[in-house]
Amino acid sequence: MDYNQDLETFQNSFIEFLKETFCSPYRIKGSEVSRNEYAENSGISRGTLSRLNEGKGYDIPLSTIYKLSKFEEIEPKDLFEKFEEYLSSKV
Repeated sequence: MDYNQDLETFQNSFIEFLKETFCSPYRIKGSEVSRNEYAENSGISRGTLSRLNEGKGYDIPLSTIYKLSKFEEIEPKDLFEKFEEYLSSKV
């Protein structure tokens, strides 16, 4: 694989991880909510949440990762550790 393929694979895996972890379904304090309600409470736009759900080809901004981490009350380092575990489970 070349650099661009590696990057695309990494991005797609990260988006899939975020989708499975936080967006499928959307939850606030354990209760399932609509995308609109999640967007209002998290400060992440509905469009961004839609792109997360669509998956492939989305280069997620750092600002969105930050907002998601803060809203979900998870430190960014812990989020990436969970992502590493997710990647390991897919091998």
